[in-house]
Amino acid sequence: MLYVLANYYWPRFIVSLLFVLFSLNVIKDRYSIKEQIKRGFILFFVSSPIISMIAEILNHTVNTFIIQRLFSFNSSTANIVFIAFSILCDFASLILPIYIFSKIIGENMAIAATMYIEFTLQDRFALILSTNAISYIIVYVIALIILVLVHSSDVMYISQHIDSLKWWPVLLYNLMLLALMDICYGAYFFFDELQIGTLNVQKIWLDMLLVVCCLFAASFSKLNVIVSKEHDHKIEYMKKFQDNQSDIIRDFATISEAKSGETGQHIRRVSEYTAILAKPLLENEDDVSYIKIASMMHDIGKLMIPNEIIEKPGKLTPEEYEIIKTHSTYGENLLSHNQGEIMTMARSIAYEHHEKWDGTGYPRGLKGDEISLVAQIVAVADVYDALTSRRSYKEPWNPEDAKAEIINQKGRQFSPSVVDVFEKNYAEIDNIRQTYAD
Repeated sequence: MLYVLANYYWPRFIVSLLFVLFSLNVIKDRYSIKEQIKRGFILFFVSSPIISMIAEILNHTVNTFIIQRLFSFNSSTANIVFIAFSILCDFASLILPIYIFSKIIGENMAIAATMYIEFTLQDRFALILSTNAISYIIVYVIALIILVLVHSSDVMYISQHIDSLKWWPVLLYNLMLLALMDICYGAYFFFDELQIGTLNVQKIWLDMLLVVCCLFAASFSKLNVIVSKEHDHKIEYMKKFQDNQSDIIRDFATISEAKSGETGQHIRRVSEYTAILAKPLLENEDDVSYIKIASMMHDIGKLMIPNEIIEKPGKLTPEEYEIIKTHSTYGENLLSHNQGEIMTMARSIAYEHHEKWDGTGYPRGLKGDEISLVAQIVAVADVYDALTSRRSYKEPWNPEDAKAEIINQKGRQFSPSVVDVFEKNYAEIDNIRQTYAD
């Protein structure tokens, strides 16, 4: 019995070894040689050909001793029940091996299952199209060569972007193809013409159906890679676009600080403070990066204010103060013709960073969350730095006094949530103040 099984199944043992070699290549840099050998041994016994052989033996045993005895031997009903049972058993038998495979190679279930099913499909494809052991090897090698040719230009990309590819659609497509192959395999129980060893119209028709379906599957897999590449190109383009915005903002910020008479480190400190305050309050890291850059433009509108007012050493008159207040509106106007997330943030910040939580700020007297969150954040960063910095009209405050003033203005000038973050992270903020001191 064992001799007969070995003689019948020996080509599939070779495929199992190929599966092991492929899997070990995936994990070769993660484990020692001894650990790889141990895992390779397990991989051999959970490989799709081995599991398929076990399922096939089980199916035929159940068919012979149960299904065929419950129904009339070789009847259509018995064959239908057997095919349905075989398909269910086939899919159920893959669950545990795929789980073990995913744990051994250290990939998530979608990626591991897709890889595993690919080997299952190639094995099943060769099994259906072949008539003996030698033809199985020939068909399998041809199918493998075609698959390699389809993805020859994508191997490096797939290995470098394995987590960004859309694996679930490909996996579902392959599972449906596997079900189709099982149904085609079941056709041998209904049509005597398919059981003849020689080629005939029926067998050629069935084989061509499988070939076309497998080519569609390979094309779908290829399309997945193409779509992912296009997505990466768009992301790269957007990153360059955002980088260009960042360069523009930094240039404007440099001009603005020179015009306003503020020290060279003011904008840097406000930017760093803003990032610290934004991290717990914004949804993702990209937004934190954007606001860190956008905050540099908070006083861009001062470019439009006369120098004699900007540089005045003493207290401003009420009329001069009204002119100073217009820098918020000027800032919004200067940035209103630029698109992109960073510029949108910069526009809101420039326009609203002098609004106050209690509604007594300018230019529009916004109150509470009517003020954009990004402006609420920058308002605290800007005022703290203004208080602790020397200006032509004042000496710097003691940092602890400035901290107390920010906390005292919670719910009045500043957003309570932003002040809470300021107080909680004050040690980090004070470290920035000292690192980038004037």
